[in-house]
Amino acid sequence: MISFIAKLLVALNSNSRPGELASGIAFGLLLAFIPSGNLLWFAVFIIAFFIKHNIAALLLSMGLFRLFIPIFDPMLDRFGGVVLELSVLQNFFTVLYNIPFLSYSNFNNTVVMGGFLLGIIFWIPVFSLFTVLIKIYRKKIAPKVANSKIVKFLKKIPIVSKISASIQKLSFLAS
Repeated sequence: MISFIAKLLVALNSNSRPGELASGIAFGLLLAFIPSGNLLWFAVFIIAFFIKHNIAALLLSMGLFRLFIPIFDPMLDRFGGVVLELSVLQNFFTVLYNIPFLSYSNFNNTVVMGGFLLGIIFWIPVFSLFTVLIKIYRKKIAPKVANSKIVKFLKKIPIVSKISASIQKLSFLAS
């Protein structure tokens, strides 16, 4: 866990492209919206590893977003139910369900369908928002935080000094 945080902090403060971090966060949101344990979640998870983005950002954001997903479950259920009950798509869903192994994706579950579609819909706004926020952080906030008295005090705490050492080690390896 500490190494993921260290990798994320290194990426956040390094010269890596903001889009890579934002993409990881957006995929974390998509994976958090889809209930795990079905073929659809595993397929998106595997696809996420073939795309260039920050894996630490993906895993940490997925964990953080998962904490808030129970609040959105009723909305996901209603949205998925509306989509699955569209008469225009009934034949399409029937064909998909009859494809071998595709039924294990649980796409016919209202929460899975709602989570998948809302995750895809929110992907671009989340990506855009975090790209802008990372640029603002790097330009205006990071220099102030690095030189603050609080950060200097926190570096004296053993666990924080270990994280700081990991960050410095990863920064050295990255350059």
